[in-house]
Amino acid sequence: MYSFVPFGTVSMNSLKKLIFALVILVMVLPMVQAEFKFFPKKKITGFFKLTPEPEPWTVSKTTWFNSTYQTGLSTNLEDHIGLRNYFFILHNQYDYSLFGMTHALGFISGKDRMLFEEDYIKEYTGASFIGKKSWDKKIARLNEVRQKLKASGTTLLLIFEPGKASFYPEYIPEHYQPKIRTLTNYDYLKEKLTGLSFPFLDLNRDFLEMKDTSRYPLFPKYGMHWSIYGMACAVNPMADFIRREAGVNLPSFKIAKITVSDSLRYSDNDIGSLLNLICPLPKVKAAYPELIFGNDTAGRPKSVLVIADSYYATFEDHVAPGLFGKDTYWYYNSKVYPHTIESDNPVFVDKSNLSETLEKYDLILLMSSEINLHSGFWNFPDEAWLSFHPGVQEDSVYIMENKIRNSREWFRFMIDKAKKQHKTLEQEIRNDAEYVLGI
Repeated sequence: MYSFVPFGTVSMNSLKKLIFALVILVMVLPMVQAEFKFFPKKKITGFFKLTPEPEPWTVSKTTWFNSTYQTGLSTNLEDHIGLRNYFFILHNQYDYSLFGMTHALGFISGKDRMLFEEDYIKEYTGASFIGKKSWDKKIARLNEVRQKLKASGTTLLLIFEPGKASFYPEYIPEHYQPKIRTLTNYDYLKEKLTGLSFPFLDLNRDFLEMKDTSRYPLFPKYGMHWSIYGMACAVNPMADFIRREAGVNLPSFKIAKITVSDSLRYSDNDIGSLLNLICPLPKVKAAYPELIFGNDTAGRPKSVLVIADSYYATFEDHVAPGLFGKDTYWYYNSKVYPHTIESDNPVFVDKSNLSETLEKYDLILLMSSEINLHSGFWNFPDEAWLSFHPGVQEDSVYIMENKIRNSREWFRFMIDKAKKQHKTLEQEIRNDAEYVLGI
């Protein structure tokens, strides 16, 4: 006689065995991959670096007993375990598709999956405001530097680049409370500079005025900087501003043609490329204009210095050669472009005789987007002012405050700390500066 075994029981047992086999496979496969490398290594992108390949036998008595060998080896093995990057992007895709979460540090997905760098939002809401006293000192110094340079024949101009949070506040997630805003660095700077008759160009305002009439996006959905089309739209107001305030000639130019494509180029996908997803982001279209410059170059400034953030990089590559002929670009007032942080051999700005260096230029442009205003133009007002006052000794607390404001991670920490302590960011930064100095 045949015994009857319910079909459901057989299926359940088989399913259990299958699940068990899959669990074992998932556990064993990374070890097998690490040893035999059956699958090609998946490349991931982002602002992080993996530790070097593990070297298990490079151990000394010192590193063993202070535990640096054990922790280092553990980190190395985790960074280079087989199929690590495949599991990494699978995890990223799961969180992004189901919950709209990103795992690119400092970047978030807003409404309608509009991608933002989070620090833009903190500036827009006023969370990054460094304080009136801090700005008053920097603005007074910058204005005095401008006057001294003007006396030697050098024109210093300030340009506010546009910011994505100010341009697209409607896409900011509600938990950031974008409608509850306090005083911002951008607003306070404009007010003080206007009172001093300090010449500045407000591209942030100009972009907002073009927002409803622009044929193509001025900010890309998946990017953190202005779009390539937006950058091209900024050329005309910048050129008019420089001609008017510096009294110089700049070549004529026109947009010869515009190519519309859903294959994003240059910086138009610079956040999207950091998400490390399995599936590509939904296609969006962007415009890529071709600028043609005239030959009427007589009377343009012979030497131009631009002190700016990464917004200017696309301008430097696509516009500056036609507009200025040649310029010098100090990336974040620290490195000489293109030998910047991405280069294996960065070239740092020589500031040993800063006042003399600045006076050699016909035109100096100081440019920053809202996301970087909290840094105080990367200490340029203070460094330039001190170079014209070589006998002045800078206050040690103020130096440490500047270090905090220019350290992105430290500054982010201070914003959260000030909020938790119910103190102003300016006061909390000063408290930390004094604590570090033991005052």
